[in-house]
Amino acid sequence: MKQINERVQLLNNKSANNNGKYVLYWVQMFKRTSHNHALNFAISQANERKLPLVVYEGLKFYYPWASDRIHTFILEGVEEKREEFAKLGIKYIFYLQKDENSPKDTVAQIAKDAALIVTDDFPCFIIPKHNAAIVRKAEIPVFAVDSNGVIPMSKFEKEEYAAYTIRPKIKRMLDDYLKPFEEEKIIVRADDLKIDCAETIVENIADLVKQCAIDHSVKPSYFYHGGTANGRKRLKKFVKEILNNYDTARNKPDKDGSSRLSSYLHFGFLSSLEIALAV
Repeated sequence: MKQINERVQLLNNKSANNNGKYVLYWVQMFKRTSHNHALNFAISQANERKLPLVVYEGLKFYYPWASDRIHTFILEGVEEKREEFAKLGIKYIFYLQKDENSPKDTVAQIAKDAALIVTDDFPCFIIPKHNAAIVRKAEIPVFAVDSNGVIPMSKFEKEEYAAYTIRPKIKRMLDDYLKPFEEEKIIVRADDLKIDCAETIVENIADLVKQCAIDHSVKPSYFYHGGTANGRKRLKKFVKEILNNYDTARNKPDKDGSSRLSSYLHFGFLSSLEIALAV
């Protein structure tokens, strides 16, 4: 593992495939088309090699606590991303692995024609195991990029155990990072690129969810719906109507006084930087 810069790590020592047809960005946690350092790095790598970019996102049936609620929330952001990536000239592939009989090793399959792999650097849940697995299988470089917070994780040399120990460190660095995000633009569009990979078009979400071997007792939320557009709608309401009284209203359960943005942060539909700048 080699630290390339404050947000990027090289996870192996493989050489790039000079005959690769594209750069592959495997989305795991940062499920958005903007304010995404991993996507920006992937675009820069594609531009450097004058290649198109392919973005792959998969949803498995056996992750911890897989349920109708979580599956639905994630699926509600899929077609939105497909449209946004198409506008950017980036090929987006989404695959829903429904059960044990569904195709497996899809990332390794797509990687065979890739020059290199970029993925998300996320320090918990199932992501470290996923990254270790693709490193074992891939014959090309695998880069993990941190787009978790406003300040890169590499700036903190040890695990912080309380808010009062980390807040002073954040405040000292905040002015250097709390700045508008500069989006990279792809040079070689992937409009006509064909990829041999299982793909799922998300039309009837409820029907798709029924077909998955997950916990069907936890029903979808009536109030919260996934996707960046829904996250931004809530963010706008928070800034315009709630923020001024947030210091007192957030502790009153009878009022809509908190941000209610945690699910959009957790599933990567919104960036903490975008929220901080809006506030």
